[in-house]
Amino acid sequence: MKIIGITGGIASGKSTVVKLLKKRYHYVIIDADQLSREAVIKGSSGLEKIVDVFGQGILTNDGQLNRLKMGEMIASDQGIREKLNGIVHPEVKKLYDQKIERCKKTNFPYIFYDCPLLCEVGLSKTVDEIFLIEADEAIRLKRIIERDHVSIDLAQKKIDMQMKDAEKEKIADVIIENNGSLQDLMITLDCYLSRRKLWIKK
Repeated sequence: MKIIGITGGIASGKSTVVKLLKKRYHYVIIDADQLSREAVIKGSSGLEKIVDVFGQGILTNDGQLNRLKMGEMIASDQGIREKLNGIVHPEVKKLYDQKIERCKKTNFPYIFYDCPLLCEVGLSKTVDEIFLIEADEAIRLKRIIERDHVSIDLAQKKIDMQMKDAEKEKIADVIIENNGSLQDLMITLDCYLSRRKLWIKK
C-alpha cells in the first residue's frame, strides 16, 4: 500500500483536488483536519493534556475545547501555538497510525493523506510520496478575497503566514498547478493519474 500525502497553501485548491480524488476517482482519503478535531474531543487524552497546560479556562461550559479562545491565544503568541502543536500533533499521529493499520487490512493499493501542514511539521517522512498543489499568488489572493470577503492586505497576511511553495517544492514529488478552471484541473488530474497508472476504484 502506497501512502500519498497531498498538501498546498491557502487558496491553492488543495481541498478541491481532494474532493475530486474522493468523488471522481473514489480514492480513500485520510483527513488531517478531521484527525485534529478527533484528537481534542471531550474525554480525549489530547484535551486532558491541553487543560493540564492551559487550565480549565480553555474549556466551554459543556467541557469542550473553546476553539475561539484557543485561536485568539495562538494568534497572539507563537509560544502558545508551539505548546499546543506539541500536544496535538502526537495525538493526531496516533489516530493516523490507527487509520493506516485499518486501511492495510482492506488491501487498498493507494491512500491519500490530506494534510495542509505536511511539510511544515515534519510529517513528510510518514508518506511515500507528496503531491503539492500550487497556484500563482495573484490567483490565490483573488480567491481569498472573494471567498472570505477580506481586504487584499489581510489576504496577503494569510498567505505570508504559511511556508512558501518554493520551500515545499524541495520535498514534493509531484507538483500540480491549479491556475485555471475546475475543468482545467480535472483534465490535469485525469492526464496525470492515467499516465502514472494509479489505481482507480470502480
